[in-house]
Amino acid sequence: MDALSNEFSGGKKIGIKEFLLLFNQFSKEEQIQIAEKISLQTFADRWALLDEELPDTDELSEEEIMAEVKAVRYGEKEKV
Repeated sequence: MDALSNEFSGGKKIGIKEFLLLFNQFSKEEQIQIAEKISLQTFADRWALLDEELPDTDELSEEEIMAEVKAVRYGEKEKV
């Protein structure tokens, strides 16, 4: 199955373009409800993708973190 299409009722495939055309037929309030449901259903997958990009901070000490916060806030780096 194409990654940009999915089976719709009756075995018919619907792509992103067709989905958006259908989505645009809903009222703004319904669109918000649909978007919220999609967001909730995809949160774990989106978080996993983001987590892969974030640096591992397990090895940072609290002092190093606070020094970086102060450097950003006050514009100068403190020695730890």
